[in-house]
Amino acid sequence: MRNRRNYRKTDKKNYPIDKKGKHEEVLEIKRNLVNYAQTSWGKQWIHAILKIGRPYRMRRGINYAKDEERLSNLQVNKGEIFSMVQGTAPTPYRVRIKFKQISEEDWKTISNQISQNLLNLIDLLEGKLSDKILGIFEAQGYSLFPDISEGLDASCSCPDKAIPCKHIAATILYISRVVDYEPLILLKLRGKTKKEILAALNIGGTLTFSDEADLKEERNMKEIEEKYSFEVPKISIKDLNNKSREDNSINDVDFQFRKPSKMIQTLENLGLPPNLENPKAFSIVFEKIYRRIMKQAYDTSMKSN
Repeated sequence: MRNRRNYRKTDKKNYPIDKKGKHEEVLEIKRNLVNYAQTSWGKQWIHAILKIGRPYRMRRGINYAKDEERLSNLQVNKGEIFSMVQGTAPTPYRVRIKFKQISEEDWKTISNQISQNLLNLIDLLEGKLSDKILGIFEAQGYSLFPDISEGLDASCSCPDKAIPCKHIAATILYISRVVDYEPLILLKLRGKTKKEILAALNIGGTLTFSDEADLKEERNMKEIEEKYSFEVPKISIKDLNNKSREDNSINDVDFQFRKPSKMIQTLENLGLPPNLENPKAFSIVFEKIYRRIMKQAYDTSMKSN
């Protein structure tokens, strides 16, 4: 039997590698993996993970990720993702993926910059992470998506010690779908829950940072109301619909109506008023009223065009 090492050296030229075909195959795998997610946030999540350079291993986990019965006890905690993944063995494997948390001092800086733009607050209330918000984190040296420049900090109890194994890959891919639905979990992985970050911005709760008492004094409700309040001109729908009454008293406004999305999530972020006798009943009734008003406002706007 020929020496295996010598065999590789002498006969390698007889087995040419199709580098172009290999490259195209890798690109196709990456495209399929990225397209497993449905939103830009989920796609960026997978794209960031793929920078580790192991698309074949990631592909092994996609079938597991699609089979929801294989994943259980999925937990997204501060700085860590935990899941149980059912493999070929009777006992599920334990997967942990860790993320670097943002320091308290940097969180204060980031929150302060976010609060300076009202559109940022609206995006957070609607459960969105705009490019501007992502840019604020990046300016402080943090990415809300996995930074694997130093490798992926993950572990699995399965015999395969390579990173990522198919159980880790399945967890990563499944989380991309969670990010599709709730991108603000990326904040939690960096150290702050959605409730905490909204509270830190004085939205829907009380402050939670270490100097909470000082910030309360500086940002009381009166200051916030003065900062974000403005006079709204009163113009009836009847006047807007009446083309014959158009004159210089009503300025042209360039805007577009769009169908509202995730409107109930805004109510959830704001929370319920305190001291309600029956919070559940109030929530049900108020949600129905809110939906009806939003639908009527949208329908009216479409008729006005």
